[in-house]
Amino acid sequence: MPIFALTKFNDNVAYFLYCGYHARFYIKRLFIMVKKFSFQVLVVSLVASCGLISCNRATLEDRAEEQAKDFTERYCPTPVQGFQRTDSVTFDRATLTFNYYYLLTGDADNNQIISKMRPKFHTALVDDLKGNTANKAFKDAGYSFHYVYRSEKTKETLYEETLSKKDYQ
Repeated sequence: MPIFALTKFNDNVAYFLYCGYHARFYIKRLFIMVKKFSFQVLVVSLVASCGLISCNRATLEDRAEEQAKDFTERYCPTPVQGFQRTDSVTFDRATLTFNYYYLLTGDADNNQIISKMRPKFHTALVDDLKGNTANKAFKDAGYSFHYVYRSEKTKETLYEETLSKKDYQ
């Protein structure tokens, strides 16, 4: 019995030594493969994220043009509120200027009233622009904002003003 036990013991040791060598070899190979795979995944994910970030990166001018176009297509002409309605919004890349076109109706459609109210009109536009957080990025970049108010009856321009950075900051 001791010989059998010794033989069994020797077989098991030999088996474990054999498996141990191969197991270490396979574990080492597996570790190298995982390391390479992790590096490849890291590189691919970095390249993909850089690609996605750069694809969605539009210039501020592109964003301004898109917002103006989108607003006009979705909402213009707006319903009349406070004797005015927004006809359209455009963006001029050459001058970095938003152009807002309004139509005055009812009691506000009067050239004499508009002439008398010019200083208040100017103050109201500046205050509105200063408080407008939607245009913060454009204001920070120094864009201008041009407002044109036209008469519903005569179609002539009753009031026109451009506000630049010095006006709203």
